[in-house]
Amino acid sequence: MEKIIQFIKNWFEKLTDGQKRLIVLTFTAFFAVIITLSVILSLINSPARQRSAQPQRASRYDPIPPQEIFLPDEPDFVPGVLLERERRASWTEQDAAVFWQDPLRYGEEQWRENIEIVIDEFMEKIP
Repeated sequence: MEKIIQFIKNWFEKLTDGQKRLIVLTFTAFFAVIITLSVILSLINSPARQRSAQPQRASRYDPIPPQEIFLPDEPDFVPGVLLERERRASWTEQDAAVFWQDPLRYGEEQWRENIEIVIDEFMEKIP
C-alpha cells in the first residue's frame, strides 16, 4: 500500500500547476455529482414521499360512522299527513265531531269576551 501511495505522490509532483488544478477540479466535480445524485435518490425513495403518494386521510383516526352524522329514520308511530280528504256535499254531526272543539267547554267564555272587546275597539278606530 505504501508503494502505491509513493507512486501517486511522485506522479503528482511531476505534473505542472495547470494539470494539478485540472485533476483537482475534475475529482471535485465528480464527487459533487455523486453526492447530488445520492441526495436526489434518497429524496425520491424517502418514506415520507411514499406516504404522500398514497391518498391523504383527514386524520389518522377512523372515519366518523354515519350513525353519528345523519339523523335516524323517523319512528313508525308518527301519524302520516293527510294532504287532502274527500270532499263531502254535507256533513253530519258525527262527521264534524272529529274536527270540532267547543271553545266554551273549558271555560273559555272569558277569553272570548276579551277578544270581542279588543276587536270592537279596533273596528271603532277604523274610519
